[in-house]
Amino acid sequence: MMPTLEHITVSEFQNLLNHSKLPPKTRLTVTFEDDKTGIEILKRKRATEAMQKLKGSGNGKLVAALLEERHRDKLR
Repeated sequence: MMPTLEHITVSEFQNLLNHSKLPPKTRLTVTFEDDKTGIEILKRKRATEAMQKLKGSGNGKLVAALLEERHRDKLR
C-alpha cells in the first residue's frame, strides 16, 4: 500500500517537494477534489508570481492594483 497525504495546501505541498530528496524515478500523482479549483489555484499563483517579478519595472501602480485584486480573490 502506498502512503497517502490528504488535505494539504498547494504552498505546503510545494514546501514539501522543495525539501524532499526523492529518487530520480519517483512518480507523484496529485489529485484535486475539484479539478477546476486546483487549476484556478495554480493560475492565481502563477499570476501572482509574475506580478511580483514585475514590481519595480516602472508599472508600479498597475502591479500594485493587480496584486491587491489577487489578494481580494484569495480572501473569497
